[in-house]
Amino acid sequence: MMPASYDGQDPEFLMIWVLFHSPKKQISSSEVLDSAEEFSAKVDIEVDSPNPTPVLRSVSLRARAGIARIHAPRDLQTMHFLAKVASSTKQHLPLKNAGNIEVYLDIKVPEQGSHFSVDPKNLFLKPGEEHEVIVSFTPKDPEACEERTLKILVQPFGPQYEVMLKGEVLSSGSKPLSPGPCLDIPSILSNKQFLAWGGVPLGRTQLQKLALRNNSASTTQHLRLLIRGQDQDCFQLQNTFGSEQRLTSNCEIRIHPKEDIIISVLFAPTRLSCMLARLEIKQLGNRSQPGVKFTIPLSGYGGTSNLILEGVKKLSDSYMVTVNGLVPGKESKIVFSVRNTGSRAAFVKAVGFKDSQKKILLDPKVLRIFPDKFVLKERTQEDVTLIYNPSDRGINNKTATELSTVYLFGGDEISRQQYRR
Repeated sequence: MMPASYDGQDPEFLMIWVLFHSPKKQISSSEVLDSAEEFSAKVDIEVDSPNPTPVLRSVSLRARAGIARIHAPRDLQTMHFLAKVASSTKQHLPLKNAGNIEVYLDIKVPEQGSHFSVDPKNLFLKPGEEHEVIVSFTPKDPEACEERTLKILVQPFGPQYEVMLKGEVLSSGSKPLSPGPCLDIPSILSNKQFLAWGGVPLGRTQLQKLALRNNSASTTQHLRLLIRGQDQDCFQLQNTFGSEQRLTSNCEIRIHPKEDIIISVLFAPTRLSCMLARLEIKQLGNRSQPGVKFTIPLSGYGGTSNLILEGVKKLSDSYMVTVNGLVPGKESKIVFSVRNTGSRAAFVKAVGFKDSQKKILLDPKVLRIFPDKFVLKERTQEDVTLIYNPSDRGINNKTATELSTVYLFGGDEISRQQYRR
């Protein structure tokens, strides 16, 4: 109720607040989200009178309630930076809206006087949308060695995500490994800053390699390589002794000046989850700076999705569906199944192309796909319907043929704690 006068005055207008309280739901971080809930109502404005009066005006109200969920690659939960004084180094941090409502993000390094900066500082993401944030490290003095926290807040009330930033001053070389303390030591260069395996089926192994270079012009580097971390048993070093290959958790190597050496790391997942470790490279034989360590993060997850199609003709490297008896202007329907025989859920998106080589999309009036994207849990299947409506070109030419290609893009679906981009 709004009285005709307010505190003895006749205001020209009065502001009315409308509050919306969304229903509370308990949803785990790994649960597949449905669409956001839609709510509608209206506010009727009428004169308070004992006699019936018409509604002066109605104001429609709409609200959406959903889950805000942000994914970032687990490998980048700690970002390492090395830069020369008065120069800048940048890294890209991909952020994905894995929730079912739009989110507005406030991104900042809150401490004052920091050598870190981020661009953009604000970001709007629709459900399923992904955008890269650029984090920069610009040291202003040779003693700069800084650790900060990049905070990503979903406005207005959260949740909040944090990414650790570690920055150190670089004396020479490019792409060096990041040592723990800020010390003036001979540079060890690497062609990779981290090793990420993604998904590997349980019971199988996958090998990755990186190259280390001794950037010193005169000093031979004596190094010890050691795998440590919470899942260190899932990662091993592969060494060659003569004609025999062995797997170990540690080894020692010598790298001559300006020499390159290849390091092989094997990943063997033991369970359906994300596994993390680190490759520590420790300098030996340096009495003035004993125990200096360089680290390379290691990550991977066990289990993968595996998609097969049923109800269609299988070719050597693809599938084919033939639609006979096409009549222009009349819809033809084909149904086939997508089965996930893997051990992990998959995200599937179907896209129709008129010319796949030139990436020309097919007019949705000609071909519709239902559903065109979905999450397929492990050991389940989903029926996909193609509704084909040929163009009128075939009216006067009964032998006319329409060719199109439907691509099914698939990838492993992982919870936020295990997200891989």
